[in-house]
Amino acid sequence: MPRVTGLGSPSRYKRFILCFGVILAAVFVCCFCTLLFGKANFGVADLLAALAEPGGEDVSHRILWNLRIPRMVAAILAGSSLAVSGLALQTVFRNPLCGPFVLGISSGASLGVALAMLAGVGFGHFGVLGAASVGAGAVTLLVMMVAFRFTRSSVLLVAGLLFGYFIDAMVSMLIAGAEAENLQVYVAWGFGSFGRLTLDAVWLFAAAVAVGLALVVCSVRYLNAARIGDDFARGLGVNVKVARNCVLLGSSILAGASTAFCGPVAFIGIAVPHLSYMLFKTTNMRVLIPGAMCCGSLLALIAGLFPPSIPLNAVLSLVGVPVILYVMLRGSGRS
Repeated sequence: MPRVTGLGSPSRYKRFILCFGVILAAVFVCCFCTLLFGKANFGVADLLAALAEPGGEDVSHRILWNLRIPRMVAAILAGSSLAVSGLALQTVFRNPLCGPFVLGISSGASLGVALAMLAGVGFGHFGVLGAASVGAGAVTLLVMMVAFRFTRSSVLLVAGLLFGYFIDAMVSMLIAGAEAENLQVYVAWGFGSFGRLTLDAVWLFAAAVAVGLALVVCSVRYLNAARIGDDFARGLGVNVKVARNCVLLGSSILAGASTAFCGPVAFIGIAVPHLSYMLFKTTNMRVLIPGAMCCGSLLALIAGLFPPSIPLNAVLSLVGVPVILYVMLRGSGRS
């Protein structure tokens, strides 16, 4: 496993600052484009006027505050939450191909949403979010049991694949007995979109992401040591069991919240951590966590700029698949 590196020399500081500056500037530009462009394009003056008067009743104000601002916030929250979730899972399991989508955690969240939408287990945003988090947490628990029973990482990936197939079978059974109206809502949700979040639900999504991030960030000392091994972390005085449970719970909440509000979004959780490693050239989680959040937000915002007729996961696959292939080929070459 790679050695845990610190912030290092002044040249490394400059690299971090430069990377963060460039990424944040690109995020700002993408946010501005998200607000400007759509089926009805805005001028810069119209955008600034609409932002200055949030209570306006004309069409431009409604489009901006009811559609585009929630879509921008959803992309930022979903991108950052999935990126941090994937980074934490790859670190805990010490497997570069781990992620909420590959390990079946996103599928577990999808099952929770299916129970809420198709079987009537829960209603409203609280019910959907709670069901998604419970489903993601249940799959995370199963993955933990497999990961700590078998030492080979390939077994973990196969287990995630099997969990995904099993969950898909359960969802298919729910679909077969669902009412037409509920089925239509669930199918639309399953395509994945950042445009489904409403302005009233922004605070709930943000609160869930904040809780998940807090659980991961409070265990950053464990994450830095876990890349070498749990025994090394124990030698540093870290309570491995408590810290690992906090990380896995936080990752489940992050994946569940993103899936609940944006649908199943693929490849951000597995690809963005590797993009962060390549950009920042460090394994220090105090740098990688905010770096992954910035990279995930940028990737999600870029994907959200494509026309709604193009599926969101199709755009993300264009970035995610090459990154995963690069990681696999690099690992094969080293071995």
